[in-house]
Amino acid sequence: MEAFRFVREAIRRDSLQPFAYEVLGFYYYTQGRDSEALAAYQQALERGGSSPQLHYRIGAALLVQKRWAESYRHLLRADTSQADTWIALGLLAKAQNNLAQAAAFWKKALALDSAHPKARTFLYDLYLNDLHQPDTAKKYYLDPYWRVERFDPLLNFQLGNYHLKKLEGLPKGSPAWRKHAMEAINAYSQAILAYPSHAQAYYNRGYVYFLGAKYDRALEDFVRAAELNPNDARAWFMQGSLYELRAEWEKAQKAYARALTLKPDWVEAQTALKEVERKLSP
Repeated sequence: MEAFRFVREAIRRDSLQPFAYEVLGFYYYTQGRDSEALAAYQQALERGGSSPQLHYRIGAALLVQKRWAESYRHLLRADTSQADTWIALGLLAKAQNNLAQAAAFWKKALALDSAHPKARTFLYDLYLNDLHQPDTAKKYYLDPYWRVERFDPLLNFQLGNYHLKKLEGLPKGSPAWRKHAMEAINAYSQAILAYPSHAQAYYNRGYVYFLGAKYDRALEDFVRAAELNPNDARAWFMQGSLYELRAEWEKAQKAYARALTLKPDWVEAQTALKEVERKLSP
């Protein structure tokens, strides 16, 4: 807030200073006030601002507002020697479902900065979830990093996601399925050990336990996931499913109801809540 007052005072003293408007726009952007940020950036442009950094900031703000064409024009005028520019261009391509272009842009970012966490993570998630190439994701965008940072919570979480993805194409209960399930649980547990507040790691580990019919362990993890992230409707829904399995109808009702307060149009949760309420009816 002190910095904000300083910038406003600088503008008051010299309203023609484009850099002050650029800083003001960046302040608004960090506060999630994108329209105000763009208005300040426009003032910077009108007063002669034309730095690559200004164009990057405008492009990023327009990207948030889904103004794709305008965002692209400004990002092309940003500093293409910086990885962040290519990361933003990749996000723009991904938002328009141009996956090949997104991959190409993020690879350029990684070529500029081989340790850039966003570039690596976006490529890993793209190959794992969108292109359905989990082995490529792991080989190129996880293994080289995990080998040297084996206790990193994000890398272990992503390793767990790889093994969870591999479960999809295997017969449930087969030796290969059990192996990947155990590896997923171990990886998520390592992520939680390094970062005990990792709500998504608890949820994902609980889901693996659920798939393996280890329902008590699954419920423990879903409860913890909801404690850490009360806005995760899925964690509440999965609690409801497991309470329903135990015939603990009142707990199931409360869990389903909480899921629906967070996601009112969730048809599956609506149906589940109605079924439980019928069980509770005299």
